[in-house]
Amino acid sequence: MKLLSPIKIGNLEIRNRVVMAPMTNNYAQDGYVTERMFHFYAERAKGGVGLVTVEDGIVDFPVGNNAKNAVAIDDDKYIPMLQKLSAAIKRHGARAAIQLSHAGRRAGRVSLHNGYLEVTRGRLPVAPSVLAHPFPGQVVPRELRVEEIEEIVEKFGQAARRAAEAGFDVISIHCAHMYLCGEFLSPWANKRTDKYGGSLENRMRFVLEIIARVQKEVGTDFPLICRMNGQEPEGGNSLLEIREIARRLQLAGIKAISVSTGFAAVLQERNFISAEAPIGTPEGCIVPLAENIKIGVSVPVITANKIRSVDFAEGVLQQGRADMIALGRPLIADPYWVQKVAAGRYQDIRPCVSCCQGCVEHVLKGVPITCILNPRAGKEGEIEVNPAPPDRQKKVLVIGGGPGGLEAAVTAASRGHNVTLWEKEKELGGTILLAEKPPRKGELRKIIDYYRHQVEQAGVKVELGLEASKEAVTAFQPDVVILATGGKPVRPAIKGLEQGNVYWAVDLLKNDCSDIGEKVAIIGGGQVGVETAEWLAEKGKEVTVIEMLPEVAGDMAHAVKVPLMLNLQDYGVRMLTNTRVKEITGAGVLVERKGVEELLPADAVVIAVGIEADNSLEAELKDQIPALYAVGDCKSPGKIMDAVHEGFQVGLQI
Repeated sequence: MKLLSPIKIGNLEIRNRVVMAPMTNNYAQDGYVTERMFHFYAERAKGGVGLVTVEDGIVDFPVGNNAKNAVAIDDDKYIPMLQKLSAAIKRHGARAAIQLSHAGRRAGRVSLHNGYLEVTRGRLPVAPSVLAHPFPGQVVPRELRVEEIEEIVEKFGQAARRAAEAGFDVISIHCAHMYLCGEFLSPWANKRTDKYGGSLENRMRFVLEIIARVQKEVGTDFPLICRMNGQEPEGGNSLLEIREIARRLQLAGIKAISVSTGFAAVLQERNFISAEAPIGTPEGCIVPLAENIKIGVSVPVITANKIRSVDFAEGVLQQGRADMIALGRPLIADPYWVQKVAAGRYQDIRPCVSCCQGCVEHVLKGVPITCILNPRAGKEGEIEVNPAPPDRQKKVLVIGGGPGGLEAAVTAASRGHNVTLWEKEKELGGTILLAEKPPRKGELRKIIDYYRHQVEQAGVKVELGLEASKEAVTAFQPDVVILATGGKPVRPAIKGLEQGNVYWAVDLLKNDCSDIGEKVAIIGGGQVGVETAEWLAEKGKEVTVIEMLPEVAGDMAHAVKVPLMLNLQDYGVRMLTNTRVKEITGAGVLVERKGVEELLPADAVVIAVGIEADNSLEAELKDQIPALYAVGDCKSPGKIMDAVHEGFQVGLQI
């Protein structure tokens, strides 16, 4: 398998062609690497990755920060902890790389809570030109003077020296995602008229000066990678210019090109691929962009972004479309991805479904990243799944085969408990069976497939089509019961709810029922409401979404929300925010907007105002079972991540 074969970057041999992509994780503290980071990165090295790339090392902290809790490399005081980090990675046979970066104008993100520039810690961001990054909450940066540009070049050089002293085998220079280097390269962001702007030669000057300064510190043979955009929005570099940039980077001494795209936050631009392509985006969405660059260079080209299938990754290499595969989010989900591939255990790979909830969304919120399916992500040094002592192994009954119940069952069984799972439906999956129905959500099926295999591997006894009752449970005589029975739809206090033209979103999705008329009004503009709207609009319905809050889809990850909203716009779905429903009638929905009542004609009215806990069985079983737990929506309504993490914790503590 080519994926597992060695490759050289410059004179440095890498044990295989899998790269851990650099990803900000918000584990750092005041610029310092933490123990939490040691364990996080070491686990991926231990899992078999060839080249582990540590997230952005900021060369000008904090004005150049890319996140609220960034790693700093602009002072010698950071070297000792960086040295421990590189050693932790290399201890497991992987090569260690660090990416040097300055966020430029993208650092200027204002907190929605207090209006403070949290990322730069109150400082105004800098950029080639006085243009704000086109994303809500970004401030206009200050244009860099020539002498300041020269100072930043020097900062990159000194950062490279520190990286080499800290024991890193490879240095990557971040020229993608419209951070500072990428801003200088692109006419989309660089409007200067001096020697650092205008022609391609001038726009490249800043980056080429950085490469030369870095080489002066670490030598021309030191393996340098450049991470660059393979695509830019209208007004940016063309594909031919991008190929030429890569060619000139190689001539300057770059030993490998890592291709990315996007600007982390998704642009409101159709067909533009974000840096972390969301669920529904085609597999290997930027591989063609890597191919374009590969035509112009002879050094290894690394491709990334939404490569999930082992066979697809191998095919990219075999076809010569790229030389290495960078995995980001898949390695958060499963640090042992490479090890499992080598053993042929593809079904045991915990899947990444590109939901962006625990990773991308957490970075935007300034909190530590995690993963919906990997509760140990970021807690590798804290949590171990150890077998229960023989005298403490229990007879466990899990009721409910959704994500929370499945995780609880697998975790408990892997620890040696005797686990039985009851599911009232004819198949496992719970709410995921509904969540996968809307357009672009089919990847969620991978979660069900994964858990079905894990349940079988762990020896969990599964009984389908069996609805639990107090009598059945007590007759089973379990030592432990874990309730994962889900929630029930909220019944809003709306007059006319019993009309014959009223439907529940969960029922429509569950039964694939769309024969409800041509004009549909959906009450509730959260994730379920807007995804149901897209599902119905795709079937040709004329849809109106009614939401009492100022915005719709406020509970969705931004990267997933943007393409959904663009689709709804294309379908002509009407969005009514700040709108209160007063009554449902046979003719439609009576609403109040801006103090004015209006009847919205509708053949059908769909209720999608949320889920509430259903703890009826818990109340019946209380005091009847030695140990009783509840996870997921039956305990407190939440997302897949909440249910899985709760199920894992319960499975650990039994």
